[in-house]
Amino acid sequence: MRALKPALRKCTDLEKSVATIAVIFNNHTGPDGKLSKAQAKDLLLAQFQKFIKGQELKPKYKEIISDLDEDKDRKIDFEDFMIMLTSLTIMSDLMHELQCITVKI
Repeated sequence: MRALKPALRKCTDLEKSVATIAVIFNNHTGPDGKLSKAQAKDLLLAQFQKFIKGQELKPKYKEIISDLDEDKDRKIDFEDFMIMLTSLTIMSDLMHELQCITVKI
């Protein structure tokens, strides 16, 4: 992250958010740049708990988790991870609360 800091200073908040997701993902991957499903689940439970709280028993949540690995190599690449985060964010109860918040830019 140290090398990114000067470049990130010029980024928008959204760009910084995506860069943060990429760095967190990369910090948890193996040498192949992928996460096992177990690693992805652990990462979600540690870093995304407010968004997945209350979703675990919902069929859509279970479908998202089971469909993560579209190429069936039992590993999740960054694209799979971003799709998962986006899907979980959209269905989360927290997202509905966030829709009421406005931020001056």
